[in-house]
Amino acid sequence: MMLQREIQMAVNVAKARGTLVSGIAVARLAGKQIPPVAGVPIVIGGLVLGNIADLAYGNKLARVTKEAEYIMEYERGRFVPAKQAPFSKFYTEEERFLFDESTRVSELYPNAFFVEKKK
Repeated sequence: MMLQREIQMAVNVAKARGTLVSGIAVARLAGKQIPPVAGVPIVIGGLVLGNIADLAYGNKLARVTKEAEYIMEYERGRFVPAKQAPFSKFYTEEERFLFDESTRVSELYPNAFFVEKKK
């Protein structure tokens, strides 16, 4: 019953989105003023739908895999943790050299305003 309820809710949301897009399109064609904020869900929904379609029917997954392989081979230094991390000992000295010592959080903005400066 829960699955059936979730499916029905998804169908209702899809109908509401379709009604919104159709209503905005008809109002626009009729020459009525539409608040600019009404277009936000249409633009964002279009981008999300395009992204999902590219993933499902395009070659996005292949492009992502290729980029991940490139990063693993040529940009391994991005994965090296700070020297203070307990698992940094598993990286080579050359890889660990890529990072300086970590900065304490209290020294970063905006916390720096509330910490006494060392003299």
